Amino acid sequence: MKFLIILALAAAASAAKLDKVYLPPNARASSGATAGLQAPGGYSGGSAGGGPKNQAEILKMENEADEQGFRYAYETSDGTKAEAQGKVIPGAKPEEGSLQVSGSYSYIGEDGQTYTVTYTADENGFQAQGAHLPTPPPIPEEILKSLQLTAGNGGQYSSQKSSYDADNAAGYHY
Repeated sequence: MKFLIILALAAAASAAKLDKVYLPPNARASSGATAGLQAPGGYSGGSAGGGPKNQAEILKMENEADEQGFRYAYETSDGTKAEAQGKVIPGAKPEEGSLQVSGSYSYIGEDGQTYTVTYTADENGFQAQGAHLPTPPPIPEEILKSLQLTAGNGGQYSSQKSSYDADNAAGYHY
């Protein structure tokens, strides 16, 4: 047991140490929100290849925020673009309010193709759309027919209704 405690203390002490690997060589010359920060291994994100030589430059940046919501947009030299706007939806009480966000982002993939995603995020969750995103396959004809027969509403299937719903006994007596 003492061995585990000593091992845990040694692990915590070594984890607390910040190696110079995470700092750029000229950390004092850096400024801004990311001053003195560099990803482990020299990876900087952005375009494929991602080393320090391929850092993207910000070409355009807009950022506005107030009590009603926010809006931002940016574009980088590697072809990445993003924009979003959000508005506060007040509730009956301040803690019951919510945020409604919509936006899009695009980037150039390793294959050279531009990928774009548009999204909304609100009380219904995060909903993304993009030509490259997977979609559910169509319902096979046999299963659709079974669902229509089971639905009991004139042969029209409704995903909102189920034969297992207690309110939809539809002639079933238990």
